[in-house]
Amino acid sequence: MYLKRLEIQGFKSFANKTSLDFLPPKDGRFSITAVVGPNGSGKSNVTDAIRWVMGETSMKSLRGKKSEDVIFSGSETKGQLGAAEVTMVLDNADNTVGLDYPEIVITRRLYRSGETEYLINNNTVRLLDVHLLLAKAQFAQHGYTLVGQGTIDKLLTVSIQERKDFLDEASGIKEYQIRHHQAVLKLARTEENMNQAQTLMTEVEPRLKLLARQVKKLEKRQELEVALREAQEKYYATLAASNNTDCKNVDDKLKIVDGRYQETFKLLQETQSELATLARSSSRDELFDELQSKHQEAVRAKNELERQLAILQGQMQSEYREAGKQNLNWLNNKIEELKLKTDEMDATYREAEKVKFLSEEELTTEKKKIQQLGEERARLILQISELQNRRMTGESEKNYWQWSGLTAVKAVKEARENFGKLFGLVAELAEVDEEYRLALEVAAGSHMTSLVVEDESTASRAIEYLRREKLGVATFLPLTKIGERYGGREVDSFVSAQGVRGRAIELLRFNEKFRNIFSFVLGDTLVVDDLAAAERVGVGQVRMVTLQGDLIERSGVMKGGYRSSQRRSISFSGELSLNSGERLHELEEKIKVLQGNLSDLEKENERITAGVLGKEVAYKTAEARAELLLQDRHNIEKELAGLSRELEISSLAPADRSVALAKLQEDKNKLEKELKNAEERVSGLSNEIGNFNRREEEKKQRVFALQEKMQKEQTEVNNILAERQDLKIEMARLETKKEDLEREVEREMSAVLASLIERNPPTIKMELLPEVADDIQKLKYQLSLIGGIDEEVTKEYAETKEKYEFLSSQLTDLGQAISDLGKMIEELDSLMKKKRETAFKKIRKEFDRYFKVLFGGGKAELEEIYGDVVEEGEEEGVIEEVENQKPKRRDKILTGIDVIVNPPGKKIKHINSLSGGERTLTSIALICAILHCNPSPFVVLDEVEAALDESNTMKFAAIMSELSSQSQFIIITHNRVTMHSANALYGVVMGSDGISKLLSVKMEDVPEYEEKPNIDKKA
Repeated sequence: MYLKRLEIQGFKSFANKTSLDFLPPKDGRFSITAVVGPNGSGKSNVTDAIRWVMGETSMKSLRGKKSEDVIFSGSETKGQLGAAEVTMVLDNADNTVGLDYPEIVITRRLYRSGETEYLINNNTVRLLDVHLLLAKAQFAQHGYTLVGQGTIDKLLTVSIQERKDFLDEASGIKEYQIRHHQAVLKLARTEENMNQAQTLMTEVEPRLKLLARQVKKLEKRQELEVALREAQEKYYATLAASNNTDCKNVDDKLKIVDGRYQETFKLLQETQSELATLARSSSRDELFDELQSKHQEAVRAKNELERQLAILQGQMQSEYREAGKQNLNWLNNKIEELKLKTDEMDATYREAEKVKFLSEEELTTEKKKIQQLGEERARLILQISELQNRRMTGESEKNYWQWSGLTAVKAVKEARENFGKLFGLVAELAEVDEEYRLALEVAAGSHMTSLVVEDESTASRAIEYLRREKLGVATFLPLTKIGERYGGREVDSFVSAQGVRGRAIELLRFNEKFRNIFSFVLGDTLVVDDLAAAERVGVGQVRMVTLQGDLIERSGVMKGGYRSSQRRSISFSGELSLNSGERLHELEEKIKVLQGNLSDLEKENERITAGVLGKEVAYKTAEARAELLLQDRHNIEKELAGLSRELEISSLAPADRSVALAKLQEDKNKLEKELKNAEERVSGLSNEIGNFNRREEEKKQRVFALQEKMQKEQTEVNNILAERQDLKIEMARLETKKEDLEREVEREMSAVLASLIERNPPTIKMELLPEVADDIQKLKYQLSLIGGIDEEVTKEYAETKEKYEFLSSQLTDLGQAISDLGKMIEELDSLMKKKRETAFKKIRKEFDRYFKVLFGGGKAELEEIYGDVVEEGEEEGVIEEVENQKPKRRDKILTGIDVIVNPPGKKIKHINSLSGGERTLTSIALICAILHCNPSPFVVLDEVEAALDESNTMKFAAIMSELSSQSQFIIITHNRVTMHSANALYGVVMGSDGISKLLSVKMEDVPEYEEKPNIDKKA
């Protein structure tokens, strides 16, 4: 093997791609190539390039400080490069390294970013692979293969330990040392892995045993769970079937009761309608008074006619005429007496009429009160019936949602099972003291009717439902999306101000999981006493609301005024009160109030009715007295008229008296006829008044009958409603029982009752349920004894078991590997020791020979230095003897190599006493001895003969020519003698561009002229 070609690009001063081709062996000898050039031209960079491509990592050895220093850094005419690359092509025709390639191409690249690549035959490898390959080929890049400028005498100045390492490498055991080092490292890692595996196995084993027990328990638990689930399915399916049967029976009864209710309620409405019609009809008192007045007028007219007729009859009696003639004076006196009596009776009659009128007015007033009470009573009965019907039929709830404008909210709540978790309205999720109710309702605003849901998916499904069914719009607050809104220190600074009651959210009582919701609704709102307190805090500083419901926004907007103090379930703005659940209670209270009013009305009616009886007696008495007085006055008037007429006739002449009597007869006939008509009229009016009284009595009796009928029908309706209410309560109880059953199934079985029923599990008789319940409890008890075991324990057991078996297998493999590595290390130690001893004997002999050749005599010796090594179990530098125990055995090992030389005629005690030239010759002698005993495929010498004179240089050249039969030489030199011994020359020059270039000369092609030879130049 020899170096066939070296390609350099971007390395140090070789910016352009430069190739150095080396001559192949000829006549059994390898070529000697000299690289020459002036100082600073970059010829030593060729040595650095070879050293670098062979894996050198010390920048000090490469004459640099950091890795990027080997990349061309640029010049005045050429910029810096981004990478450096060196390729070394080795001829492997003799298959020195055991690779089936005719050429071994080793390449190293370095990028300015710091990335490094190693390639062997264009395959990326590790640096260790490069070192192993070179070690197999007997390259010693850190010793005698590459001898750098100024380091030739380093072999003599280093420590005996470093010299030993150098000679170990020269002994050809570098490959074994690398393998030994790798084996030791691998052994350490293997032992560490084995310890870790043992530790893990120690940890895993108890866990594996525990898991094995748990798996057995889990298998038993699974059997019990299967039995428990079958028993539960049977139990709950039976309960569900029984509950469904009961629900159907109650529902059938409800339908029958509803039919009865509809019929009875229809009859009640008809009765109430007729009674209301009678109660609302106009009063008949005016008609009765009119008939009464007409009857009295007819009686008076009849009486007057009777009086006039009586007078005429008296006037026609002759005895009155005779008496009248004789008693004219008596007639005059009698007439005057009757007139006085008439005046007195008029005064008494007027007084009696006045008393009668007042009694009549009082009686009329009381009757009107009774009539109004009757109408009010009918109205209250209708209202109570309506409210009771609304309460019992649920119409109030329906109207509540319709009146409040929350149809969409009601629809969502009714269909809540279709959307997901629905917690309710904001107003339903908190409680508040009455003192702060109005303020917090105003602060919450329209969010009072917002629906709180679990997440945005629930809200989306509900919104789609409202849109699809066209049910209106609702606002949703998802718990997963609504974040807390906090005013921070700015708001906290106002809490302690005068008149501030606190933060609005702190005055509410609610479940903590809704804190973000109420924080969003109320935000940083403060509750203050009044507007004066708000002004003290500062309008626009923070959002505030007063106890009177005045709202002051942070923007400065203020909204307020009069608000009714009456609590209402629903306001006209659609805001729901925090206590909206009191609607039914208020309805019940209203019914109780109306029933109380009806009771009071009945009592008042009884009281007034009792008073009317007394007033009717007083009125009748006054009326009778007035009629009696009127009758007496009529009699007196009748008598007075007769006397007056008698007096008038008596005063007439006889002829005139006959005419007057005829006239009287005529008048009598006329009066008798008018009297007959008047009597018929009085009789007709009396019959009409009787008919009227009879009709009024019938009407009164009808009202009483209707009231009694309505009372009975109302009682029957109430009984039906009570029965229906009981059935609804029973239905609600059954539905609650079903809901409880669903929750119990969900809690006990983590299943949905409907899904369970769909699987149609077997059912049993109800009387057998207690036995199944006992079985369920026993199974639960057995499960509780086993305890909770994670279902993943089987998987964990399998994984742990697999891990344990793997660790066990690994421990076996690691133990075998440790044993194999130990044997390999022992074999390598033995092999290296033997090879070192054999090589050292040869090197020591050849060192003495080459020393004598170079010095012309003298003596050179390599002395082995041995030291003690302590076996395992003994601390370094300490030997302890323990009672009843033998001391540890000590071995001698090679610790260093010392060089002892004596040039001819001199006796040197220490090698440092040699001159510079002597040290160089001694180092060259040692290197040549090494190369003779363990030749490297090629050797690079960088100005190693610079300190030698021409005579010694010729000796060096002769030795190099001798060694060329074993190794290829590449020499960096200035010496002419060395140049003459070379087979080829490479000249390195550097122009003004700072870039190194090569000129090559093949010495065998140069004519042998004593004068300046003609040199063929090759770029």
